[in-house]
Amino acid sequence: MADDDMQSEREFNRQNIEEFRNNGGKVGGQFEGFPLIIMTSTGAKSGTERESLIAYFDVDDKLYVVGSAAGRDASPGWVFNLRANPAVTVEIGDKPRRPYTAHELARDERDRVWEIVKERAPGFAEYEKRTDRVIPIFELAPVA
Repeated sequence: MADDDMQSEREFNRQNIEEFRNNGGKVGGQFEGFPLIIMTSTGAKSGTERESLIAYFDVDDKLYVVGSAAGRDASPGWVFNLRANPAVTVEIGDKPRRPYTAHELARDERDRVWEIVKERAPGFAEYEKRTDRVIPIFELAPVA
């Protein structure tokens, strides 16, 4: 990704995170009505905290996030962060940040959850068509 594209994506993310926090977890525009979280991960290379606004799916009372990157050929940066350091914090709605642990799903479980994701959000099926990579899914489990 070009530096200019990366900067505009970071600014877009920053503005949406600000809107999320100012509106009790609600964001308008293309994300309106979609369940979103702010996940703070640790940069795999930098060690710096990274905030990401991410769609989530509640399946069988478990929280899942999908590394679709809108079907780009590379996963979003937070995927690499979770693989390097699965300890994250999550903000849901207007609730305070809580610690979670990320666990990347094995292929069978990933495929099962992926089908549910596509039923609930059909746009994700389009993302799958844009890339040859297997789009990763992580379960986020609250830390007791």
